[in-house]
Amino acid sequence: MSNTGLPLKGIRVIEYANFVAAPICGRVLADWGAEVIKIEPSFGDSMRIVGIQWCFPATEEENPMFEIENSGKKDIVIDTNTKEGVEIIYKLLEGADVFLTNTRQKALDKSGLNYEEVKKRAPHIIYAHLLGYGDKGPAKDNPAFDYTAYFARGGVAASLMEKGTSPANPVAGLGDHYAGMSLAGGIMAALYKRKETGLGERVTVSLFHTAVFGMGIMVSAAHYGYEMPITRRQPPNPLNTTFKCADDKWIQIAFFQYDKWFPGFCNTVIERPDLIGGKYSTLRSAVNYVEEFVEMMEKEFIKRPIDEWCERLQAAGIPYEKLATPSDVLVDPQCWENDYLIKHTYENGHEGVIFSTPVMFTEAQKGDYRRAPKLGEHTKEVMAEIGIDEKQYDELKEKGIIL
Repeated sequence: MSNTGLPLKGIRVIEYANFVAAPICGRVLADWGAEVIKIEPSFGDSMRIVGIQWCFPATEEENPMFEIENSGKKDIVIDTNTKEGVEIIYKLLEGADVFLTNTRQKALDKSGLNYEEVKKRAPHIIYAHLLGYGDKGPAKDNPAFDYTAYFARGGVAASLMEKGTSPANPVAGLGDHYAGMSLAGGIMAALYKRKETGLGERVTVSLFHTAVFGMGIMVSAAHYGYEMPITRRQPPNPLNTTFKCADDKWIQIAFFQYDKWFPGFCNTVIERPDLIGGKYSTLRSAVNYVEEFVEMMEKEFIKRPIDEWCERLQAAGIPYEKLATPSDVLVDPQCWENDYLIKHTYENGHEGVIFSTPVMFTEAQKGDYRRAPKLGEHTKEVMAEIGIDEKQYDELKEKGIIL
């Protein structure tokens, strides 16, 4: 199966980025059919080594951490600290549609790859910049990762902790992936605009803004006095929380149609019809007795194993889920039935599992999985495409400008 029918077939993206947030945007664009050319320094993207922190192998033959953010791309090595290297990038931009970067603004200004210069020399380019904190404000030049700009300053970490305990250790890449998807959406809008006007655009997404957007309900609620973090015994309503079951497993209930579902919950789920018509039976009343009702329900849910509760809630039509770990997700049939996870065999014969990006097309189905590139794997091929002949290539290589 080919990817000729994918929506971005014929779009060329020059990715000048490292780590996660911008590269995952590049992977999304590649999955949608774009040709994505990744530019790396001679020492490579830091993602080629950091995976060892999470038990990933990090060899040339098997490097899942780099793979999951960079599959489907081509790879070239250019020394962007040299004028010759920057000129090669401008040559690439002549035939490209998108310049994707998460490089800090000061470095872009120094190299001459900032938006103002790119706009002068390649006015058709969609300049997509993944930022830490935004273009303005006292933090605009601060180094940023999702641990800091998204989880910490964005209010995510403090809101997810159980009140009175310590913050949870952030999940690596969570904010990066959301920011990268947002930037992909912005690029699509800018490409549509260019189709109408012929002009490029600068599109920015920041990690911090992504967190504020994701936390938007809670940030707005804070204006009216609702404070985070909370405890699981003081949820917005007493049945919108987690409960521990007899087998030490946890279940999450999403009881958003409280008044409608309450009679069925009492009759068929917990078998407590005596609660119907009492002070817990309507949302307006129950919010005044949240903690005492949660404690009452804890005593009910601890009586039975999780599978029995799942059967009862399913029969009653009440939304619920078991709290899954990443290991549980790895074997979840819902993932495999929908191709949310992909098995990939590395050159050394080892099999890994890669996630797919979360936008699916019914008619324009993508083809087989394309692995991530090796460092500088496509340099010679791409240089030839922009008119650099064998002699020039050897000279640039000898100077260390390309690899």
